[in-house]
Amino acid sequence: MVKKRVVHCGTGNIGADGLRGILQHPDLDLVGHYVWSEDKVGRDSGELIGGAKAGVIATNNWDELLALDADCISFFGDSIGREKETAATVCRFLERGTNAVTPSVFAWAHPETCPAEYKDIVLEACAKGNSTAFFSGIDPGWATTDLAIAALAGANRVDCVRGMELGCMAEYTASYVFREYFGFGKEPGFKPLLVSGGFMREMWTPTLHAIADVLGVKLDEIKLTYETDSLDHDIVVGIGEIKAGESSAVHFTLEGWSGGQPLVIVEHNDLVDMDAGKQWSRPFGPKNMAYRIEIEGDPTFTIEQNFSHYDGCKICAMAVVNAIPAVCDATPGLKSPLEIRRYWSRNVRENATRACTVLPDSPRSVR
Repeated sequence: MVKKRVVHCGTGNIGADGLRGILQHPDLDLVGHYVWSEDKVGRDSGELIGGAKAGVIATNNWDELLALDADCISFFGDSIGREKETAATVCRFLERGTNAVTPSVFAWAHPETCPAEYKDIVLEACAKGNSTAFFSGIDPGWATTDLAIAALAGANRVDCVRGMELGCMAEYTASYVFREYFGFGKEPGFKPLLVSGGFMREMWTPTLHAIADVLGVKLDEIKLTYETDSLDHDIVVGIGEIKAGESSAVHFTLEGWSGGQPLVIVEHNDLVDMDAGKQWSRPFGPKNMAYRIEIEGDPTFTIEQNFSHYDGCKICAMAVVNAIPAVCDATPGLKSPLEIRRYWSRNVRENATRACTVLPDSPRSVR
């Protein structure tokens, strides 16, 4: 199998895990690397993440990377507050004929309901470059969409599907996003951008529609709830100090209603201290983070993925990186998870006995 040549963007918490995953993937070859920080320009990509030299020098020149005509770009840049700029950057590669995988352009999560301002540019770019674009991540993404769809294979009657993010995020350092978007460290009654700016709907409505699609139903209405909890003492976490009485737990739901009842629900109980928000669900497992899928109906059952904060970053990254070969093999356009072939990790421990693996033929005859 010929390795796919990949350009990568990002060396933040999740971007670094994505870069590491590319370097360790047996079917991928890193050929270019974009960085935002001037102090990272000119340095070896492997050394930037504490590893051995990769033989690729990081740059902040997009034109240099476009000229490589790679098979795929994995774009992990921070898009919060610059969503349209991010989409436009990725589309430059798509126009060139380079496929794209990203956890950054949230609007692309459900192609059918993607807003026109994001859908038109990506479809035009894919048509021009005969290329494919694919969004994934952890939530929104694999843990609340793909995992829920997989769980439905074991269901008979489905009354409601609930995808949940649960647990403690004390290690996160993205202060602006946590405070202004989610409302951590704010006084009671504060309306964060999650609610006032429509961010909750933008982020997770595609998840509701993706699950409704596979169930063959239409959502009549989407409702949201938002509430917080606090502690009676000050704490210091990754985003800084949170005083007594300020929000240290954020609980919200986005509900897709059909036939007068909720049919698909995204629910978060996000904490920065495990003593906060005890009235809401939390992980069953021993680690402090989880994604849980609850299928209500006949039968009723639960699937939980339990992990540490640091492993959560890796899961988010690898749901994107592992998709690269499948995306490169897909037909052109903006694709949902059900429109590319199934994919998985191929990085197996070295002493395992190898077998001859034949992957499905590519439906794309010409690249």
